[in-house]
Amino acid sequence: MKKSILAITALALLSIATVNAQRGQYTNQRPAQAPQYDNPRIDNAYEEVSINRLDNIVSLTRKQENELKRIENRYDRLLRSNRLSNRDIKRLENEKQQEIWSVLTPMQRQRLATHQQSQKFNRNHRRG
Repeated sequence: MKKSILAITALALLSIATVNAQRGQYTNQRPAQAPQYDNPRIDNAYEEVSINRLDNIVSLTRKQENELKRIENRYDRLLRSNRLSNRDIKRLENEKQQEIWSVLTPMQRQRLATHQQSQKFNRNHRRG
């Protein structure tokens, strides 16, 4: 009798542990987005790095860099709200991308699109 009660208890504990271990996969998770930092200095440093990468690709003017920083800061404030649904987050990220593209000249857009295509192509062939 003791062995059966002990076996049932052990089985129950193991099954509960398994269920809890898998719980993270099934929650309503937000879509992947740019990292958000509580510290504004770290957030600004991250934005600076991403703007510098873009500058290396398309040669931004100082005015364009300032405009991109303004766009980044505005969308950071909007995305900090905890009450956004997945649809709202995706919509905001798409609007942000469109605004960033609108800051670029047609030649810069073409350079960026070419760069993104080449990165996409290279990513598929990196296995080795």
